[in-house]
Amino acid sequence: KLILLDSLLQEKMKDLLRGTLLCFVLINGLKAESLGDGLAEGQLKAKGLAEGQLKAKADIAQDNSATGEGFVYPYFFEIKDASNAIRARLNLTKGPFLLDLVKTTTTGNKVVYVKNEKKQIILFGNSSFDQTAPTTSAVVTGNGANGTKIDITIAYDGMVAANSTFIVQSAEIKLSIELGGPSRMDYWNITAASIEVNSTVNSTEANLSLDLTPKFGYSSRTADFACTTGFGICAPLGLCWSCDDQVMKPNNLTAVGTGKLAVFLHFPGMVLQPATGNTTTGFGYNWDCDPLIPISLWVSLLVTLMLASILFWALYMLSALQTPNKFDDPKGPSIHVPQAE
Repeated sequence: KLILLDSLLQEKMKDLLRGTLLCFVLINGLKAESLGDGLAEGQLKAKGLAEGQLKAKADIAQDNSATGEGFVYPYFFEIKDASNAIRARLNLTKGPFLLDLVKTTTTGNKVVYVKNEKKQIILFGNSSFDQTAPTTSAVVTGNGANGTKIDITIAYDGMVAANSTFIVQSAEIKLSIELGGPSRMDYWNITAASIEVNSTVNSTEANLSLDLTPKFGYSSRTADFACTTGFGICAPLGLCWSCDDQVMKPNNLTAVGTGKLAVFLHFPGMVLQPATGNTTTGFGYNWDCDPLIPISLWVSLLVTLMLASILFWALYMLSALQTPNKFDDPKGPSIHVPQAE
């Protein structure tokens, strides 16, 4: 009977293990389905909103093009040099350039951005460059081989914003693209970036000149150079750099100073590629700023697998428990436990 009891216990534990794993799979499936429905609904809403915005922009573009004023949507730039040769292409697929106005302060001996109680950077205003058409220019130094440098200028003028807090009258964006450096010889990189803004903040004149050059990598060592969000803007030669929302901001806040105004420059839906040294016509394949599988997803998968392995191992150990049968005699009389008191 003890042997039979042991067998029944093992069968029950195995059934419990199967049931637990089945429940775990079903719960995850229901969560994934719910999440998928939520994402689908959110994507439909976002798509409807985006389509509405695109239609409004298209109507504005048609009206402006009919009168010969304004900029036609989408925001695509073929940046040419003095000889009218295309040197770079820039496409903003999700809207015009956008500026966020921020301020600096001092925490201890360190200059930082002003943040709220949730440690989020406070925005004191914003301005989009969608009122006038910019003038673009490019200057090329080199013959298209490694070491060639392309200096791009995108200038806006005559803008009047409805936002009374932060009004930008003119702005000049400068980018320097270098072929074959500094990260790798087979990459092109943005090695310098800056912006000059003539604006008024709360009816006070505020002219800003900021260095927006991104960090090349996690450290100053060449081995730590990275082409990803928050670091260098670079891609292999022949490929274009793409980013859902490329943000350029001052990295050296000590040079900006404490109690000063600064701006974050957004490139919504940025697609950029130098034409010099490029054998393709138009844009090449995308080299995206976000990795295909981000670190957060890897961590989630590994932690889930580890916890599931621990649960499976624990349940398996429980199902393998053996009852004590060392002194049992299968041919002898069975153990009788009296029930009467």
